Amino acid sequence: MLESLNYYKIIMAALNLIILYVVLRKLFFKRVRDFMESRSKSIRDSISDAEAQKAEALEMKRAYEEQLRMAKSESEKIMSDAIAAAEREREKLIREAKKEAESILKKAREEIEQERARMIKDAQTQIASLALAAATKVLEANMNTEENKKLVEKFLDETGVA
Repeated sequence: MLESLNYYKIIMAALNLIILYVVLRKLFFKRVRDFMESRSKSIRDSISDAEAQKAEALEMKRAYEEQLRMAKSESEKIMSDAIAAAEREREKLIREAKKEAESILKKAREEIEQERARMIKDAQTQIASLALAAATKVLEANMNTEENKKLVEKFLDETGVA
């Protein structure tokens, strides 16, 4: 009986296992498999999203670096333009200052020339007055013609006109 009992227990245990397997398969395996597949799909999607975000971040980084490069290039262009404009302004100011200096010099020369002409006119007036005074002295002295000539020449030598 021991032998039959062992077979019976073995058969019953196997039958119980088969029934348990069928019941578990019907009730849980599909759910567990669906859960595992959904979890697996979720992980794959997360990895895919992470890779997409990484690619997007790299693209944004590249775009940022490009913008930064362009901004640097533009700032260098603005600086060179500003330097060129300042240089043009400096040259313009120098030209204007030279023009103004030339104008001042021209005006000063004209004033000097006018003053020179006035002085010459004054000198001529004084010379005429001196000559008239000399002639008056000659007439007052009532001397002869030879002595008059000598007197006028002496007077002219003294005044430095001759």
